[in-house]
Formats: sequence, C-alpha cells, structure tokens
Amino acid sequence: MRYVAIASILIIGLTSQAVGQTSPAPANDAVTASRADMRELIEATQAAAKAARENVDYARVVPDLLYQILAKLDKIEDKLDKVETTLKETQAPAARRR
Repeated sequence: MRYVAIASILIIGLTSQAVGQTSPAPANDAVTASRADMRELIEATQAAAKAARENVDYARVVPDLLYQILAKLDKIEDKLDKVETTLKETQAPAARRR
C-alpha cells in the first residue's frame, strides 16, 4: 500500500509538470530558436576544438622545453663539479704547506 501511494504521488507530480510545460510555441519562433541553438552549438564546438588544439600544442612544447632545461642543468652541474675538483686540488697543496 505504501508503494502504491508513493508511485501515485510521483505520477501526479510528473504529469502536473508535463501539463504545465505544454504551451504551444509559434512555428516561426521554433525554427529561429533552433537555428540560434545550432549556431551556439557550432560556436561551442569550434571553441572546444580550438582549446583541444592548444592543449595538443602545449603538450608538444612542454616536453621539449623540459628537455632543454634538463640539458642546461646537466651542463651547469658538470661545470660545478669541475669547479669543486679544482678547488679541492688547490686547497690540498695549500693545507700541506702549513
């Protein structure tokens, strides 16, 4: 009995909403509205395609930039290693002289 009451309340609620929404629209407005909707959909699709292209370009560029940055960091690290070894070599004889 409980399920029947709940189901009947849902059916009454849905049919009242459907009855309230059935106002006939003029045929000319429906055609222009659908054309405007199609234009909006086309513009949205174009914007989505543009964003997708930008994402692809970004995905292509970022790894290249990261590779270049890592290569520069490796060169800097090598130069720092050379400086450290040179300092160690020059400091060792100076420590022996004392």
